[in-house]
Amino acid sequence: MSRRIPGLRASVAVGVAVALVGIGSGASLAAWTGATTKGASITAATASTSATGIPGLAATYRPGLPGVSAAVLADTAPVSVSNTGSAPLSYSLTATGGTPALGSQITLQVWKAGATCDASTVVPATATTGTLAVPPALPADANSAAPGAALSLCFRTRVAGNYAAAGGLSTTPTIAVVGAVGANWTASASASFTQTAGYNWYQIQHDFSAKCVDASGGSIAAGTNLILFPCKPLAVTTNQSYRFAQVGTTGFYRIYIGTGTAAGPVWEAFSALAGSAVQLNTVETGATTKSNNQQWSVVQHGDAGDFRIVNKNSSLCLTMPSSTDTTGFTVTACGTSLLTTNTTYRAQHFGFVEIPS
Repeated sequence: MSRRIPGLRASVAVGVAVALVGIGSGASLAAWTGATTKGASITAATASTSATGIPGLAATYRPGLPGVSAAVLADTAPVSVSNTGSAPLSYSLTATGGTPALGSQITLQVWKAGATCDASTVVPATATTGTLAVPPALPADANSAAPGAALSLCFRTRVAGNYAAAGGLSTTPTIAVVGAVGANWTASASASFTQTAGYNWYQIQHDFSAKCVDASGGSIAAGTNLILFPCKPLAVTTNQSYRFAQVGTTGFYRIYIGTGTAAGPVWEAFSALAGSAVQLNTVETGATTKSNNQQWSVVQHGDAGDFRIVNKNSSLCLTMPSSTDTTGFTVTACGTSLLTTNTTYRAQHFGFVEIPS
């Protein structure tokens, strides 16, 4: 016989209802939070570059003197450019700083380097040409690089041999290799170097006496006569130092005295008459008799290392017939004998000793 417990059915019903609500509530929460998450990352490309070898263009040019010393008018340097970023780059050159008066006189040629890049390398037809003031575009076969790639280039600079506008000047430009992505995104690498259009300076020795061409009294002023005097040590040759400045492409030179002299005085034959004295005078330009009296050629004659110095206006030779100190130089008719024992040969032949800079 069973007994009913009062309120039991109602309690069970309530409990079942709560359980259903709990289950329903949990199922609803699971459905709401069951989402899938996806992710991605973006890496930006980089533009960077490096360059080595540009400082190798540092140079001092010298015009030399035919038969006496070689000219140094060009400099060649290998340059390597590397794309060190992750974007492909198109390359160009720029120049800043320096001395425009010299930089514009020095040509800069660039080409893709082959097996060699030195003074003996022949410039290929593909080379581009500009100046140190306005560099050229890079050649078509070496003006771009993929990420991680490198360009091997050859740079050559050259200054005009007659030094009409460049002589005595120095310039220190900064050359930059600029890699670009499009028009506005760039990376660059740069370096500076110095180039100088220097001169060769010489003592001029009279072969027979082994003494030197000297400006009388130690003076380098206009009107001073040139005389024979014992050669000084090369470190203190001020009034025995001479440089030869080519006049155009004529093969004639103005002969300046004194290391560092830029505009005179120069040697001048007093006249076109045989026996005329040779003295210093201020520079005369143009097609005048005085200008021609100031121009000289250097002619190899006889034994190796023996030269005559011949005046343009008179075609007479510089002459020193004596071995006595302070004897003055003159111009006289050039001798024809090739015998070193000949009196005229001894009087008119000279050698050159380059003075270290």
